[in-house]
Amino acid sequence: MTPGADTVVAEFDAGTARGAPAPWWLKIAAKIVLSRVLPSYKARRRLRISVHSFGANYGGNPEVLRREIDMYTQRTGRPPESLLELGPGDSVANALHAAAAGVGSIWLADTDDFATSDMAQYRRIVERIAQHQPQFPDRVDLTSRAAMLASVNARYLTGGTASLRAIPDRSIDLAVSYAVLEHVRRGEFGQLFAELHRVLAPSGLAFHWVDLMDHLGGRLDNLRLPAWLWESAWFASSGFYTNRLRFSEMMAHARGAGFATSVPSLARWPLLPTPRTAMATEFAQFDDEDLRIANFGLLLWHRARDGSITGGQTRGGDA
Repeated sequence: MTPGADTVVAEFDAGTARGAPAPWWLKIAAKIVLSRVLPSYKARRRLRISVHSFGANYGGNPEVLRREIDMYTQRTGRPPESLLELGPGDSVANALHAAAAGVGSIWLADTDDFATSDMAQYRRIVERIAQHQPQFPDRVDLTSRAAMLASVNARYLTGGTASLRAIPDRSIDLAVSYAVLEHVRRGEFGQLFAELHRVLAPSGLAFHWVDLMDHLGGRLDNLRLPAWLWESAWFASSGFYTNRLRFSEMMAHARGAGFATSVPSLARWPLLPTPRTAMATEFAQFDDEDLRIANFGLLLWHRARDGSITGGQTRGGDA
């Protein structure tokens, strides 16, 4: 599957690396040891030796979230009344930003309770919002994280994909995630998309920014190892797991769940950053065009039962 003709495509610098300048195999070994010595993510985070990848801060993503809210409003003619964020990570700050944008019902879902309970962090966010909305602090209870979430009608689910069952059918106008889909266990990916399809309103939109680079050095060194090892429990629980699904596979999952799809943006390497000869045999089926995709934006909405697309099209969309 190739991106749509209107997809904004950017070349990604194959020489760009991220994280500590160490070999990929050394990073895997170090993270496996670290996850056994300090099994608590919050303990590792306090020592600044393990953080969630996107943003890695407590302030949320107000500009990015505002962009998605504006996109929904432009497409439907009204602002979203309900929002779901998958994988908020270290902070539930986006609940505050969504409430400030007028969203009345907010859901946040993650695989565990990773979000900080440090109310000083949230108080600073409320103060920044108050610079533009002076009345906003009056509606936010900052006595505790639970009280704060309740005051903006936000619920924080921490049971992974299964916890999405708490969300009513077709009740979400806008769903978002940022560098999250690649972390969903491969065996749960189909279930996640089925749940997203169930909860998304008939006129709803879902936007996901997906990072297909490895979380070792920003290349494709995670494709070197066979599935039996990579998907093992002791690898998957060590802080570097991604499901290694490629662009074409994620698009197939989305369409199989009943979504119409669009790819507004995409970044790719000019050449494979990891030699094909070094990859495990299960990745031989993918052509270079698929493997060269480093990250992309994915927009989803309901496909009508007759096969047409509800709500029209966006750039790079289905025909």
